Amino acid sequence: MGLHILVLAGGSGTRLWPLSRSSTPKHLLPLAPGGETLLRSTVERVAGLGETVRVVTAANQAPGCRAELTALGLTGDAVIEEPEARGTGPALALAVGLIERDDPDALIASVHADHRVSDRDAYRAAVLASAGWAAATDGLATVGLVPAAPVTGFGYIEVASPRDPMVWRPPVGSPPEIAAAAGALPAFESAGFKEKPSAEVAQRYVADGRHLWNLGLFSWTARRFRAELAAADPELVATIDRVIDARLGGDDALATSLYAALRLQPVEPLVLERTHRLTVVQASFGWSDLGSWLDVGQSRIADGDVDGDGNVIEGDVITASARGCTVVSRSGRLVAVAGVDDLVVIDTPDAVLVVPSAQAQLVRVIVDQLKASGRDELL
Repeated sequence: MGLHILVLAGGSGTRLWPLSRSSTPKHLLPLAPGGETLLRSTVERVAGLGETVRVVTAANQAPGCRAELTALGLTGDAVIEEPEARGTGPALALAVGLIERDDPDALIASVHADHRVSDRDAYRAAVLASAGWAAATDGLATVGLVPAAPVTGFGYIEVASPRDPMVWRPPVGSPPEIAAAAGALPAFESAGFKEKPSAEVAQRYVADGRHLWNLGLFSWTARRFRAELAAADPELVATIDRVIDARLGGDDALATSLYAALRLQPVEPLVLERTHRLTVVQASFGWSDLGSWLDVGQSRIADGDVDGDGNVIEGDVITASARGCTVVSRSGRLVAVAGVDDLVVIDTPDAVLVVPSAQAQLVRVIVDQLKASGRDELL
């Protein structure tokens, strides 16, 4: 039962506009520790855990993803193209279905390409632990992160009874040193997913110790995923089978047409929130989904990439009596920031963003206004 890693590289990362665009989504930006793109950092982090690593992305982002993989010595075959973005549900159904055609006994782990992780080994152990539990229980498994704070913008998973650690087995071919750490991680039956909570509820979640952040890191066998998907949406399974048949038969036009007709669906409500066979691995490591420029600044501060006044700066930047600012110049011109605190300034050749750090989520409102006004050249 070989382990295959799927790296989901979708979305446009609009919350990091104007640096992130449809042509350069968040996972293709150099936001990982050391200045690598998030995609490259993710692929390097999961390399060697299983037999294969494949990147799942929409067709319009495939060239950028292939360029990153080529730089890592991987071939274009490592990219699974979604004809157009239809959400993580159809994307994973397509990717899992393609792998299952070659390896019916496949064990699969799915991770996201646009997360920033500061503890590589702890992350690898958590992914491997999740895969091992999926195989051992003939179910599905996920990684829940011990919450660092009562964040209202994340989903949570509630844990129930602990799993018997003697049941867990490492996937075939696992690196021994990572497998040892994976086997030591606690695991629990799932008591269900929780939506993004209010501040009061989030504080209660952190205090009770039974709620973990949902990172969207999942594992399953191909057969189990297909069975769960068929129970939830048999029409989707039938359509994906037709898409794969058309693609393997060389009829890309039919495959694209069939796939484009699918509803956009995240995998969590489609499969994970319905199943009664979910194991939650409890993990702890430095992690951020980089959901805003505030998150980008905080992650760089955690890495020590900050000046004496608490400013995170990149490019040709000068500050004077400025504190706690994130200033990025990608335009080739000087950006000077003086006499202000806790400000985000992002300068690109065709757009400039200025927003208080605490209101960084307002970037999404700006992007919505650009869409509504037809300013596609800025998206």
